[in-house]
Amino acid sequence: MTTPSVPGPREPPPARPLPDVVSEAERVVDGLAGRGVTVRLLGGVGVAAHRHGPVPAALERSFADIDLVTGRKSGKALAGGLADLGYTPNDRFNALHGAKRMLFYDTDNSRQLDVFVGEFDMSHRLDLNGRLSHHPRALAPADLLLTKLQIVEINQKDLVDAVRLLLAHEVSAPDRPATPGQADALSLDRLIEVTRADWGWYTTFTDNLAKVRDAAPDLVDEAAAATVRDRAEAVAAALREAPKTPRWRARAMVGRRAPWYELPEEVAGTGAHR
Repeated sequence: MTTPSVPGPREPPPARPLPDVVSEAERVVDGLAGRGVTVRLLGGVGVAAHRHGPVPAALERSFADIDLVTGRKSGKALAGGLADLGYTPNDRFNALHGAKRMLFYDTDNSRQLDVFVGEFDMSHRLDLNGRLSHHPRALAPADLLLTKLQIVEINQKDLVDAVRLLLAHEVSAPDRPATPGQADALSLDRLIEVTRADWGWYTTFTDNLAKVRDAAPDLVDEAAAATVRDRAEAVAAALREAPKTPRWRARAMVGRRAPWYELPEEVAGTGAHR
């Protein structure tokens, strides 16, 4: 008599990305952390992770894709973790550019996941390799503001996100991680560190900061716009008064007569634009 075979344990169903982009971003950050890979959110979803109270309706927006930053030594582990979480890599792009940037796709929801490796490089280069411990899921407020205001051809979405960051965070000098029970602040020390050595960085950032201040009255009520204005002016004053490096002063002598920025190229993936 033949003994019937006993079926083995069933394989768990493959992970599927969630339809809601914010919930999915949190799932990815936490899922990769469980696999020993540290990533942090940037872009609009990263700004949304800093929800410290009610958000004015005009500052709420939809998000097409997910942007992450990871450390420079996380490449292979990150790619394997994202595969486990249901993402498909762009093998050709990642082979060519994976030292700085990688692309993955959520085919279920027609979304692109963009991973910046160690830095965010658009109109200017922002080193983020040691900046992933300041918030449990997203970049620190100052780093998010730097990513939003470093692009010379700033768009409306970036202005909205920057208004939201200034409205949600007090301006404070120390550059320190958020602690439980204490709201994180927008660090002047971090903003000064980045802009005091590079006249181009300083110029793009302060030009865009003025645009954020001017945009606020069209987006939020009078009291909120005043808060954004006061914080933007406090940041501008601190950057203006901070001691500058010899390189900064030498480049300032050339001024706007020569280009001081790069124009970033759009990286297409699923058809959604960042």
